[in-house]
Amino acid sequence: MKAPMPQQAKNRKWRLYRRLAYLLALATLVPFLLFTVGLVQDQWRSARQALWLNLDANARFSAGVIEDELAAQTAALVMLADQVEPTSPRAGEALSRLLDAYPALLRARAIDAEGRVRVARDSRRRPLAQRVPEVAGMAWFDRLRDQVRPEVSGVQRQLDYGDEAVVTLAVPVVRDGRFVGALEAAIPAASLARRPADSLRQRGLWLLLLDQHQRVIHAEHELAWQVMDDTGRVGLMLAAVAAPVDRPVQVRRDTGLLRTGAAAYVGAVRLQNGWVLAVVAPEDALLGPLLPKLWLLGAALAVTVMGMLLAIWRQRRILGDGIGYLLATLRGYALGGHMESISPGRLPEELQPLAEGISELGTRMNAAFAELRQALEEREAVIAARTDSLRRAVAELDRLSRTDALTGSLNYRGFTEAGQRLWQESQASGKPLSVLALDIDYFKRYNDLYGHAAGDGALRRFAGAVRSALLHADDVLARPGGEEFTVFLPATSHAQAMRVAERVRKRVHEADIIHAGSPKGRLTVSVGVATRAPSDMELEDLLKRADAALYRAKDAGRDAVSD
Repeated sequence: MKAPMPQQAKNRKWRLYRRLAYLLALATLVPFLLFTVGLVQDQWRSARQALWLNLDANARFSAGVIEDELAAQTAALVMLADQVEPTSPRAGEALSRLLDAYPALLRARAIDAEGRVRVARDSRRRPLAQRVPEVAGMAWFDRLRDQVRPEVSGVQRQLDYGDEAVVTLAVPVVRDGRFVGALEAAIPAASLARRPADSLRQRGLWLLLLDQHQRVIHAEHELAWQVMDDTGRVGLMLAAVAAPVDRPVQVRRDTGLLRTGAAAYVGAVRLQNGWVLAVVAPEDALLGPLLPKLWLLGAALAVTVMGMLLAIWRQRRILGDGIGYLLATLRGYALGGHMESISPGRLPEELQPLAEGISELGTRMNAAFAELRQALEEREAVIAARTDSLRRAVAELDRLSRTDALTGSLNYRGFTEAGQRLWQESQASGKPLSVLALDIDYFKRYNDLYGHAAGDGALRRFAGAVRSALLHADDVLARPGGEEFTVFLPATSHAQAMRVAERVRKRVHEADIIHAGSPKGRLTVSVGVATRAPSDMELEDLLKRADAALYRAKDAGRDAVSD
């Protein structure tokens, strides 16, 4: 009969088994859990940063698209107001042409100084003149008459014309500094934000556009509101956190945005007219990419735990070198992240089943880590693609920051950068660089006589006349400020530049912009011409010579070209 095992021996055997369990847990679960926590945390930060950048870029870009569209349509109304009075017999025909030129406009009205609607036109050619006889006393008309500047309304329904939700643009008609009426155009709310909304939807984002009173102009059907709804608390929150278009967007998490009540992330910007544009991303946009990795990590963890328990169960009787060899193998996995196959020849015959179990565990873990690495590489490719899209959007915003919104020419920043670039290219290639310094004659008188709105229209027509006189695609027109313009003519000799300058002077004259304050009865321009000379050490020297030539043209009686 086998003698019973002493109690001390039993305790020693149990302590050895427990130590083996601890070692396997430390060598397998702890590194895996640390790796999992670090991986999930890193993926979360990366996904959140990418979503933040995505919301920021798309909100600012979409706001720019809507502001540009409103600016273009307002500019068309301003130009029409410069040409036609509300009481003119041609007002109806002019409004019809406006609706044909801008299909986004639903209808247009001409209103006299007393607030009577003199004529109205609908894009569907319905007669509308008698439906609203006057608008005198309405708040928007009183503001327009008092402030004499264009106004963009909030979303509304003009029930006398139909039940469509619209946004209206109104511009004053001023003659000799006197308010003589207004032109008003209505834009359907459904079409105003369609282009940016469709673009955002393709990226899994939703657009929300609010007016000055936090009423909905446009909302995707996934959101909690419809057109004309008051957004209440959420609208006040968005108005409070909305950043200007040129500032970084603050991203918030809120549960009141979606129709389902689920949480979502939102970034908002404030447009120049007081509207708020918000881009909404569902919470799934942040959590969705992480869920497959979490499932994979959970499965790998389950496999790890099962394998560890199997190893512990099969290694209770490991002694001596066998235990040392197995522990060394597990420690190597913990440090290196890759488990090598166990050599059966280094273990006694009784431990062969345990060696096979650990080898199987290593195969599974290596496969799991290989899948994780592949998932990480795929995620990095997605992030790289999104980053490239954001770079393109930022590049477009950068281009718009160099453009004068009134005339379409380069602004002062664009003028400085283009001038330095062309100067360096001219020096490097040895090709000539010519500069035309343009100044509109008696333009202050023009603004005093016709008002700044008419002056803006004259500047746009002037810029168009100058562009029509330029011959080469790489010729650059810039408006550094006010009524002063500069034209860079790369690879153009002095004689060629003089001919271009004379052509510019004639095209401005032929534009026939009436100017009662000018001795010639129309808007004219004085031009100074200079071409890069060896004595010019920097671009400023060339510009100073062009300005000096401009002053000589002014002294010669204006409407002249001088070098």
